[in-house]
Amino acid sequence: MLIENTEYGRIEITDIPLPDGIDTNINGTYTFSGRVLVSVREPEKNENWYRVFTITEDGRELCELFAGVIPMKKGANGIRWMCYSDNKRILLGDYVLECTPDLDRCTSSELVEVVFPEEIYEIPGLFMRWSEPLIAPDNEHICFSSLTGNGVFNFLGSLVRKESHYAMEDMCIISTVNEVEPDLENEGFFRTKVSRGGEVKQFVRGGRGITLAGGGTCITESTLQMLDTEEVAQITETLGYEETAIFSPNEQYAVCMSPRFSPKTDCGVLGVVPLHKDNITRRKYLNMLYQYAISGVRYEKAGNIGPVLIDVQRSMSEGRAHEGINLSDPEGKWVYYSPMSWHPDSTKAMWNESTRLVEGKVKSRLRKCNLLDVQPSKPKMWGVTPGKEEIPYALPMEYARMQTEPPYPVKIEGVCGIVVNSYRAGDTVETRYDHYSEDGKTFYDGWIRVKAPANMFVPEETVIWSNLQVTGEHTGQMKLRITFLPDSRFQVHLAKDMDEDGEPKCYGFAEYDGLRRNVEDMAD
Repeated sequence: MLIENTEYGRIEITDIPLPDGIDTNINGTYTFSGRVLVSVREPEKNENWYRVFTITEDGRELCELFAGVIPMKKGANGIRWMCYSDNKRILLGDYVLECTPDLDRCTSSELVEVVFPEEIYEIPGLFMRWSEPLIAPDNEHICFSSLTGNGVFNFLGSLVRKESHYAMEDMCIISTVNEVEPDLENEGFFRTKVSRGGEVKQFVRGGRGITLAGGGTCITESTLQMLDTEEVAQITETLGYEETAIFSPNEQYAVCMSPRFSPKTDCGVLGVVPLHKDNITRRKYLNMLYQYAISGVRYEKAGNIGPVLIDVQRSMSEGRAHEGINLSDPEGKWVYYSPMSWHPDSTKAMWNESTRLVEGKVKSRLRKCNLLDVQPSKPKMWGVTPGKEEIPYALPMEYARMQTEPPYPVKIEGVCGIVVNSYRAGDTVETRYDHYSEDGKTFYDGWIRVKAPANMFVPEETVIWSNLQVTGEHTGQMKLRITFLPDSRFQVHLAKDMDEDGEPKCYGFAEYDGLRRNVEDMAD
C-alpha cells in the first residue's frame, strides 16, 4: 500500500516476511541494530512457551535466541520485549533475556530473573505490579508503572546485574502521589500540584525524559515528562481516547496508538469540551473508555485504533489541527496491537496487527511503514538518565504507602470563580464549576458526574452525565448522559433502554467553538 501526502511524502506500508507457518501469537519490534525481534507464543506446547528470534526486515538471516517456558508471575502484565541499546539484552518485565554475543549472532542465551523492591508489594490496593516497563538507552535505568484501584504509580531506578538475578537499586517515585494540597494562602481551598502520571511508554530526549499515556486537557493524551527539569508537556491533542506515542530515534516523528480516525468508537463526544481540574471524575471512567474504544474494536466493533503517524513538533504546537496520517488497514480487517517501534535510521516504523477475536482463530502479522522521501538520520544523542538525586520532584519509595484521598469537597479557586470536586454518594463523584476560569477570558458553569465502581479497573456499569456551559472567548456546552454496560464476555456496550427518570440512558451532545459530537453517533 502506498500513501502519498504533501507533508510527509510517499509512505509505503508492507508486511514483514516471517518464516513459514508463523501467523498467530506474534509479537515484533525493531532492535537497536535494525533487525526485527520476533516472539511467537506456542500454547500447544505450554501456555507460557515462547520461541524468540531475530531476522532482517526482508525475512532473511534468522537467528534463534530462545525457545522454552517463560513463567508468568503474579501481578505482571504479560511479557514485554524491550531491547537494550547494547543489542545484547531484552527486558521482558520479570526477566532479562541475555544473548551472547548479541541479538544478531546469538549462540547462547540465559533468562535471568528481575527482583522487584519490597516496597512495590506493600502499595495499598495494588492491582498490577507492573503494567509497562522501560529500559533507558544508558542500559542501566529502569522505569515502570504499577497500577492500583485508583490510579498509577511510576517508579525509576537502576537495574543492576547481580550474580543470579537483576536487582533494582536507588529507586524513587516520579509520579504525583497526592494531586491536591491545602492552599495556605486561601483558607478552605486547595491547589493542584503539577500532574505527573499515566503509564510510562518510552525514554526520550536522550534518556532525560519519558513519554506517557495519560493527562492532558481532554480525555487522555500522550504527554512528555522531563526527568532533569520540572517540564511537563502535552504531545497530542485529540477528542477521543488517545494513548501511546512512540518517537522516532531522531525524535522528529512519532507513531501513535490512536482512534482519532475512528469517530464512532473514539468516545470523542467526551473530549470536545476541554475540562479543567476534573481528575476525580475523569479517572473514574478512563478504563471503561479503554474497554470500549480499544478492547471493543479488537474484539468485534468496526473501527480502528491506528497507528497514526505524526510530526512531533507540529502536534505539540498545532494541537487538534494536526491530524497526522492514518496507517491502519483501510479494509478494516486487521487491528493494531502493541508494540510500535522504529528503525534506528528514523525512516521506518513497525507495529503489530491481528484479526478480531470474535472471528475465531486469530491471525497476526507485522506491518512496516517506510517514509520513502525522508533521509536516514542518526538517533538523538544518548546520555545518562538522571538518578533520584537529580530529579527535582522525585519522592522516596515509602510515599507509595501514603497516598490519601483529600477531605472532600475539594474547592479550587481559579482566576475567576471556583471548581468543586466532591462525592455526591458512595459511588458518584462530581466536578462542579461556578463561573470558573483559568484565564479570565473563558468561563465554565455546570457539572459533570460519574457513577462508577470504587476500583476503576472493575468492569461494571459506569454512567457519565453532564450539564455544562462554556461562555466568553470560547463557547460551548456539554449536555449528555452515557451509560456503559459490560456483557458476559466483558465487552462494553452502550445501554439502549430508558432510565428511571424517563430519559434514555444514552443521549445528548457536546460542542465547542462550532465543533459538535452527538452521543447517538457512537457505535455499539
